Amino acid sequence: MKLKKWVIATPVVLLLLAGGGYFGFTKYQEYLAEQARLEEEKKRETLYVASEEKTVEVFKREGEGSLTLVRGTPVETRVVPLIVKENEDDPDEEGKEYRLVFIDEEEYLMTDDELVSDPKDAVKEKSGFVTLPVILYENATGPDIKDNVPKGAEAEIIGYGQLLPDGGIDRYQVRVDGKEGYIRSQYLVRTREEVLDTVADFQYEREDEYGGGNAYTLEYPVFEKGNFPDNPMPRECRTLYLNKACPEYIEDYIEIAQNSDVNAFIIDIKESDGPAYESPVVKEYSPTSYEYAYCTFDDYKAAIQKCRDAGIYVIGRIVTFKDDLYAIDHPENILKYKPTGEAYMIADAYWPSAYHREVWEYNIKLAIEAVEEMGFNEINFDYIRFPDLINVDEDTIDYDNIYNETKAQALNRFLFYARDELHDRGAYLSADVFGETSNDYVAAYGQYWPMMSNLADVMCAMPYPDHFYIHDYGIQSAVWEVPYELLSIWGSYVQERQAETPVPAKVRTWIQGFDTTWKDPQVEYTVDKINEQIEGLYVNGLDDGYMVWNAPSEVWRYWSYVPAFRERVK
Repeated sequence: MKLKKWVIATPVVLLLLAGGGYFGFTKYQEYLAEQARLEEEKKRETLYVASEEKTVEVFKREGEGSLTLVRGTPVETRVVPLIVKENEDDPDEEGKEYRLVFIDEEEYLMTDDELVSDPKDAVKEKSGFVTLPVILYENATGPDIKDNVPKGAEAEIIGYGQLLPDGGIDRYQVRVDGKEGYIRSQYLVRTREEVLDTVADFQYEREDEYGGGNAYTLEYPVFEKGNFPDNPMPRECRTLYLNKACPEYIEDYIEIAQNSDVNAFIIDIKESDGPAYESPVVKEYSPTSYEYAYCTFDDYKAAIQKCRDAGIYVIGRIVTFKDDLYAIDHPENILKYKPTGEAYMIADAYWPSAYHREVWEYNIKLAIEAVEEMGFNEINFDYIRFPDLINVDEDTIDYDNIYNETKAQALNRFLFYARDELHDRGAYLSADVFGETSNDYVAAYGQYWPMMSNLADVMCAMPYPDHFYIHDYGIQSAVWEVPYELLSIWGSYVQERQAETPVPAKVRTWIQGFDTTWKDPQVEYTVDKINEQIEGLYVNGLDDGYMVWNAPSEVWRYWSYVPAFRERVK
């Protein structure tokens, strides 16, 4: 019995007894090799799906059927490759080498070049071409600008920021003309031909009172507007302007809203003479400006929270390319006189150059801080332009235009950058423009309605009646005496500009809310004139709301306007 058990437990004895001597030992070696092979085939390892595309289609080993796997997905694979022939009956066919992949107890086939051992290697594209003039970011996450990359530039891909759940990439790490940084993935395509297919350029020959013959190339891809379920924008924003002193008395303005249909406030974040609160961003970029902060960080934040608690949609206003205090800290980034290098002053103010990316970065970082720390629903950029009447001094100004852009291109690209950064954070973008932009030309200071409406979520024009010439549009009365007639005509031209934009912005217009016009014949702007302005806009479908401009934000005056603050759009 003992011998029997021993024989059963020892395969080598069986082989030696069966074949005897050397022959039996050879059989045993073959047996061991086969056992080792079988054991090796059982071994599995975890690898990651890799591709130049977001996804890879994998097919079943037997029978019909396939799956789509997102790159970066971990899969369990057999270590030993499998040779698969198309024709099993052909002994000369070498077959193709695959890995067996096990998914939900089903076997699929993948090639080795579709699998990597390190998930960081799952993204396999090596180069691309830039579809638009875009920001080269300093890092994979922040808004910091390293440089500008022109349209059509070839970029060597050397890494990426984050692999997204759908297999896409947020930003590629690239090398362009010897410079390394990050580019948003949506602006990189595989071939030069795709660059031409992606964007239709808009050619414009300016023909206005400042002289014609200047050619503009403006980029008009289709940009979808922001739509953030966690941050819904009211269909109609009935909005009061609150200057930087107002957060100290925020309850007074909330009371007005609670006794009317006012549902939005536009509140200063930064004016040309300083910020509304002690902003860490302002402290970093413009210490002089920080010294003039009106509110503490905590008091300002508490005021904004009170507005949100009251159900009020809050818009933060940033005066962008007009900033006296920033000019003190950064004379290298402002408009200057060519002959002397001294700061250029117009309208009693100094102007940071809209061509300067550091100026962009400062204002966008402040906008991001206001959204993330203060809770603003939307950021409004005012003075998003060069100085008006700048054409008079054109030949004497040093713009430091390092990328050789037109004024319109610089503003367009700033909005492009602002849109991307704010939309990343679930906030909307609005842009203030002069009433003149309803005309069909690029203004001397760079604003052009169709271009800006293509990028902004909301266009906020400033057609204050007493800013027009006395008989504009052939109106016989002084136009500020008849604001309904004036704005209904002006609004018809805005609709023409809106029609030139692939996906136009909403239109929420600034209306005049100050006491007496500064031109003769003087007209007091009571509640009736507020109503006339609103109705003149709405009759042309410019009914996404309005913003009442009253620089001192007078509580008593806003109370006098309450009968006009009623819901007009259902």
